Amino acid sequence: MKQRIGYAALAFVSLFASESLHAADLNGSTVTVGVYTTNPGTLTLASNTPSATVGPTVEFPLGSLTALLSFNVIPITINLTGNTIDLHYPNGANATATSFNGYIFDFTNLALPGITGVSVDPLSSLSPVGFSFTANQVRVNVAGLNIPANSDIILDIASASAVPEPAEAVLILAGLGLMGFLARRRKQKIA
Repeated sequence: MKQRIGYAALAFVSLFASESLHAADLNGSTVTVGVYTTNPGTLTLASNTPSATVGPTVEFPLGSLTALLSFNVIPITINLTGNTIDLHYPNGANATATSFNGYIFDFTNLALPGITGVSVDPLSSLSPVGFSFTANQVRVNVAGLNIPANSDIILDIASASAVPEPAEAVLILAGLGLMGFLARRRKQKIA
């Protein structure tokens, strides 16, 4: 019996240790992307908004983003991995200079707490004008940027899995304590 309780305690501890040590990632999440601009002044959708599931293939190949109305969309290939967004520009272009001209990525079904950080990868050949993020969204601003042919903006995405709530941890520890108490009590009755 003592050995079973030890195994149960070890299983609970390893469950919570593995949950807090392994980072969640973008793989398997659904992502929708669109080109947005503040030209003529308010944030306006300038392209279609295709969706894909983040996985091993290129999520948005060349031609996936098409212009709406009288807007222009710079030809781009967008590939996402578990922890990166790679915007590849096969042709040179100049992005219109406004307060925001770029891409908004919306993620659904991300593990909580979602996106916890974004940074420009050192392997990028081009840096965005700016970027921002929330738990389920990344915005990449390329307004006014001179984009050389075959350049890449690579963003590293940090995300973490949920850590158990303190109340859950207390309940589990109380349960383990109760199991130990009952095992000891049973052992005393047998002796």
